[in-house]
Amino acid sequence: MRISAINTYIPAKQNRLNNKTQTNNSKPAFSGHSANPIISNEYGYISCYILGQDMKPFFMGVENRVDINNDSKEKIADYLARNVKLYTEKFDKNRSFEKTQNKLDTTFYIADPNETITDKIRNEHGYIVYDNEPAFPTVDELKEKYTSEKPNPHDYFADLRDYITYQQRVISADEDSLENPIEKNTPEQEAKYYSRINKANQKVIYAQNLYNIMYKTGQDFMYKDELANRLEDLKTKYKLANVKLETIAFHKYLTDESIPRQIDEYERLEKNANPTNYLERMGRLRGISDAKERSKKLQQEYDMYANIKTHGPEMISQTQDELNRVLDKMGKNFEEVKGYYQIHRLEDIEKE
Repeated sequence: MRISAINTYIPAKQNRLNNKTQTNNSKPAFSGHSANPIISNEYGYISCYILGQDMKPFFMGVENRVDINNDSKEKIADYLARNVKLYTEKFDKNRSFEKTQNKLDTTFYIADPNETITDKIRNEHGYIVYDNEPAFPTVDELKEKYTSEKPNPHDYFADLRDYITYQQRVISADEDSLENPIEKNTPEQEAKYYSRINKANQKVIYAQNLYNIMYKTGQDFMYKDELANRLEDLKTKYKLANVKLETIAFHKYLTDESIPRQIDEYERLEKNANPTNYLERMGRLRGISDAKERSKKLQQEYDMYANIKTHGPEMISQTQDELNRVLDKMGKNFEEVKGYYQIHRLEDIEKE
C-alpha cells in the first residue's frame, strides 16, 4: 500500500468556480437532503443501501427476508433498524443516527454539518443522520504508532483525510448558507457562518500540515509493522521447531508410504479399464496427484523449520537489529510531530 500525499487545499468556494469549467468535482459532495435507504428487487424482497454502503451481503438468508408487499411496516422498520445498527458499528463511527418519533418511517434526513434540525424535518423523516466531526489523532496515539515495537496497523492518514473532508463540508455548507439563504441572514448569522468557515479553514491547514509531516515516515510505518510481525513469527517458530519437525516428518512419512499403494491400485484398475471403473480410476489419479503435492508442501515446511532451527538465533537477531534501526529513525521523526503539537494547538483554534 502506498501512502498518498495531500495536495494543497482549495477552499470550497474556489472549487465551485473551478467546477463550472471542469467535469472533475474536487469539492466533497454533501448537502442536507432526504434519502430512502430501502430498495427492493423484482420479487419484492428488500435490502438497505446506507450512505453509499450496500448492506445486503450482511443480511443474507431466509431469516432476513423481508417482503415489501406482504410484511408489516413494523417488520420493515425493525429490519432497517438492524441495518443501521450494523452500519454504525462496522463502517462509519463519524455518523450518528437519531430515530425520530415516527417509529414506522424508514426515510433518512442526512444533515449538513452544524445544521439546525427543525420540527418539520423531524416530523417528515424516520431518522436524522448527523455528520459528526471525526476525532483528531492525539500525540500519545501517534507516539505509540511511531515508537512501539508492536505492530500498529491503525491508519492515521485515513483519520486525517476524514477530518479534512469533514471541515471542507463545513465550509461548503456555511458558504451555501451565506450565498443562498432560505431567508435574509441577520448580521449575527453571517458573523457565525464566517467564524465557522474561518475556523474550519484553520483546521484543514492544521491537519494538512500534520499529514505532510507524517508523510515523511509513511512507508516506514508499514515496514516497521512487517518487521514486528516477522520477529514475532520467527520467535514462535524457533520455539516450536523441534516439535514441528517431528510432526511434519511423521505426516510426510505416512503420505509418501501411501503413494506406491495408490499407484499399484491405479495400475490394477488400468489393466481392467472399462466404463464402469472410469470414475474410480480418475479418483485414484487425483489421489496420487494430491498426495505428491502434499508431500512436496510438507517437505518445504520441514526445510523451513529446519532452517529456523539452525539459523533461528541469527535470523531473530538480524530482524531485531533492523527493527531497532527503523524505530530509531521513526523516533527521530516523531520529535517533529511532537514539536508540531507543542507549538500549534488544536485547542487554540477551537477557542477562537
